[in-house]
Amino acid sequence: MKEEYVKKLDFDSDTFEQMKVDMNFVLQRLLGNMLEKGTNEGSMTIKIDVTMIREFIPNYDPDVEGESREVSKPQFKHKVTSAVKINDEKSGKYDTEMELVLNENGIYELRPIANTQQRTIFDSDFGQYGGTNEDNIIDEGTYIEGTATPLLPGPSDEEDPEDGIEDITDELLGDEGYDYEDPEDKKEGDEE
Repeated sequence: MKEEYVKKLDFDSDTFEQMKVDMNFVLQRLLGNMLEKGTNEGSMTIKIDVTMIREFIPNYDPDVEGESREVSKPQFKHKVTSAVKINDEKSGKYDTEMELVLNENGIYELRPIANTQQRTIFDSDFGQYGGTNEDNIIDEGTYIEGTATPLLPGPSDEEDPEDGIEDITDELLGDEGYDYEDPEDKKEGDEE
């Protein structure tokens, strides 16, 4: 057979010429997109699917015995893609440091990890060392004595809260009181 009718199956030959044209086109677009988007990373993928079709044809080849012979006809399908790597993502983690427990209703819930070497208010024996009772009133022994914290002045327990707060303005200012003019007493034309 004449050499001009034979197609070589390598990428240097013209058998895959259309695929090489498509590859060059996609490469140029990839580089342009990377420059346009200001990214430093991109990728290009070339996928070639090969399908082998086998069929029997009538045999007229004098070198092959039989009335028919099997031929294999490959089909090549290519796809060239590119991707510009632009990272735009959000991520998070929810780490509760709590244990998963099946409650009395058969529903899973998260609970603080208790009853370990490190003592916590969630330990089952916490009430034995003090705490609050059912009315949230501090029980005896629930606090460690320390220095007293000074409080702001206010009514003492001996004063009747219904009497209100005593007005000591006159004591501070004396008999003179405040020295100001009532703006309503001013007449037009008065100078200040």
